[in-house]
Parts: sequence; structure tokens; C-alpha cells
Amino acid sequence: MNRYLKSFAACGLIAAWTPCFAQEADRIYPKTGITVTGKIVEVTRDHVVADIRGTKENYPSNTIQRIVYETEPAQLSRAKELILSDQWDDALESLKKVDTKSLLREEVKKEFLFYFGLVQSHLALQGQGDPQVAETQLLKFVQRDAQSYHFYPTSDALGTLAMATGAYDKASKYFAAMASAPFPEYKIKAQYMLGVATLALGKVTEARAAFDAASSISADNAEAKRYRKMSQLGLLRCDSADKKVDEAIKNLRVMVSENDATDSQLFAQIYNALGDAHRQAGQEEEALLAYLHTDLLFTSEPDSHAEALYYLSQLFLKTDPQRAADAKSRLQSLYTNSAWAKK
Repeated sequence: MNRYLKSFAACGLIAAWTPCFAQEADRIYPKTGITVTGKIVEVTRDHVVADIRGTKENYPSNTIQRIVYETEPAQLSRAKELILSDQWDDALESLKKVDTKSLLREEVKKEFLFYFGLVQSHLALQGQGDPQVAETQLLKFVQRDAQSYHFYPTSDALGTLAMATGAYDKASKYFAAMASAPFPEYKIKAQYMLGVATLALGKVTEARAAFDAASSISADNAEAKRYRKMSQLGLLRCDSADKKVDEAIKNLRVMVSENDATDSQLFAQIYNALGDAHRQAGQEEEALLAYLHTDLLFTSEPDSHAEALYYLSQLFLKTDPQRAADAKSRLQSLYTNSAWAKK
């Protein structure tokens, strides 16, 4: 009898503890450090709060790599892992296998909306999807959860899509939303991109203000340092736009000599900026050489490469129509959705 009583008591103890364990099934994967298991109790744009064995812990949203919720399907969790290793096609296939009717928890429904839109936007930028469809998906997510910890990355994705398709007014709004983040690494990129968008609209004064703001933001990581350099480059493009061409060319060549050419993102933009400055100065041969640097050395940078191909297709018309046609053909085949391909 005592044995049976002990057995019943053990069952009661297990039953009493079960809710506690059930609450500790959400997992937060930080960008650095160990995975944390608990129950997500609050989510905002700026932070996530988790109940960890009775203690509430605050995690700034910029420190979170991903969250895996207790009830989310394996295909969604797998898609998140695939995205981290840049396997975007496989991530899309995994997301397509998710039975959306089985998503009962609101947080999981939102996660699916975000990641589906994120994957679509990335593939659209590679010419493998429709940018409008991707934008619609991401906006659907924001309308459902404007306070998500994904808010700033979503603003970034929307702004990047708008830039790629030449919708610079839209891009300005999306990057302005991203610039409201309290985190320096988000703010510096947003201010830089805001400068690029407003300069594309011909608003040189506003672009200068955005580039200046980005240059003044204090952040020490490698990405922030790169955006500071690119903001300095943006200011030189503003000089070109303000007809200070000789000064811009001189300072751009200084940037070439003082920076590491393995930074393909920076150097592709430097050479395109040189091309712009030489074009404005009527120095077409020098402009061709600058854009050819991007075409031959920095094809890994799609936005800059598309820009270079566009101007090569224009500049070669006078001297080498065959090369002009080749540049235009590659632009349209490689970057179908690019604003440069639609000019």
C-alpha cells in the first residue's frame, strides 16, 4: 500500500511541476553566448523579455539571432537555420511545407509571416522572385505586429527592396523608420541608406545631412566602421552633384589608396563614384575605366555592378556598340528586377 501511495504522490508531484516545464520551452538564440530556454512574456521592437525559471530577463532585440517558439513546426525552425547559412532557396522550400492552419500560437503565425517575407525579399533582389509580392508579404507582417523584435530588420528589407526597384521615396520612409532604432549599428546603416535614397531623388542637402549623421554615430564593430567610410564616400558623391568634381575625384583617389581593396562593397562604390564624377567632368574615357573596375573586379556586389553595367552600356555606345550591347544584355539578364535594368 505504501508503495502505491508513493506512486500516486510521485504522479501528483510530476503533475504539479509539468506546467513549469511547459512554460520553459521557448528558446532564445543570442548572436553571442549560450542559448536560453524559458517563456517569452513580452516582445517589443527594442527588447524581448523571457521568464527564466521565475526570473524575468531582458534581451535587447539587436542581440537576438533568432527565437524558436515552443509550438512552431520543424519546417519553420529549419528555415531559420538555413537562412543563417545563406541557403535561401532551401529556406523557401522548407517554409512552403509549413501547414499554416496548424499554427495556433499567435507568435508563431507572426514568425512565419516575417520569415516568408524575408526569404521572398532576398530572392527577389537576386532576380528570383517578384519584389512587389515580397513587399506585400512584409507589409502584411508589419500590419499584424508593428511591435515585433523583427521591426527594424523588416524596415531594412523593405527599404532595400524599394531601393532596388527605384522607389526612392518609399525607401526613404522605410529607412527613416529603421533610423528610429536605439541601436547604433541599425541607426548608422539606416542613416547611410537614407542618404543614398535622398541623393537618388536629387535632394543633395538632405543627403548630406543623412551622411553626416551616419558619420557621427559612434559604434566600434566592423560593419559600423564600413558604413562610416561609405558615408564619407556618400559625401563625396554629394560634392560631385554640387559640381565640385575636381575635389571629389581627388578625394576619391585618396580613398582608393588608403583603404583595403578586399572590401568589395566599399571599392565597388568608390569606382562607381569615380565614374560619376568623371562623367560630370566630361571625361568619358576615365569614366569607362572606373566603371570597368566594378564590372571586372566587383561582380559580387549586385547593386553596384548593375549601376556600372548601365553606364557602360551608355558610354560604349559611341566607341564600341558591341560592348554596349553586351553590357546591356548582362544587366537585363543578371539584374532583371533592378531599377538600372528598367531605365
